Amino acid sequence: MRGHSGSSIELKSEKIPLSLRIPTSDDILTVVAILSNKANSEFDKSISATPPDELEAIATKWTVVTDPPTYRNFLVLHNEEPIGIAGFGWIGPCTENQAADDLSRAGAAGVIIQPPARGKGLAYEALRLVFDYGFRELKFQEIRVGSHSGNVPMWMLMERKFGVETTKTPEVDRFGNDLLWTIQRTDYVLQS
Repeated sequence: MRGHSGSSIELKSEKIPLSLRIPTSDDILTVVAILSNKANSEFDKSISATPPDELEAIATKWTVVTDPPTYRNFLVLHNEEPIGIAGFGWIGPCTENQAADDLSRAGAAGVIIQPPARGKGLAYEALRLVFDYGFRELKFQEIRVGSHSGNVPMWMLMERKFGVETTKTPEVDRFGNDLLWTIQRTDYVLQS
């Protein structure tokens, strides 16, 4: 696996002044502030109890783009101001039994928008850009979004805005998720 810092990967909305880019070393404290905001991590066990030094290590890791990718996370900017993060916290095979050389890959997507920027359609647009990137550039066969059932905004975003029905999982996963949305490449219309 190769990795390099300072990647120029940037996703831009054609609808609103919103862009996503790979964080740089200058963005690490901003990413840590977003991840450590309890309003953002209330339902996410993967970060809610994580100490600041570990959050800084996570943010630092995100500044490196690996090939092949095992994750791909972006800083979300609205009018050039950082307002959140979005991306794929995990990238891997579609199934557990899949051969390592099989190109059928999937990604686990998510989005966090800071409280003052919520309710303006920014989470939808950021996640739409992430989905398009995953299907178009990373050639995913499927994208998964997991959430806790108490995270009503994510539930509404996925079902009302994206039109994807949820699957209630039989067990809560290690991240606190008991809901799962799965989007197949064949069912998703790429936005141009």
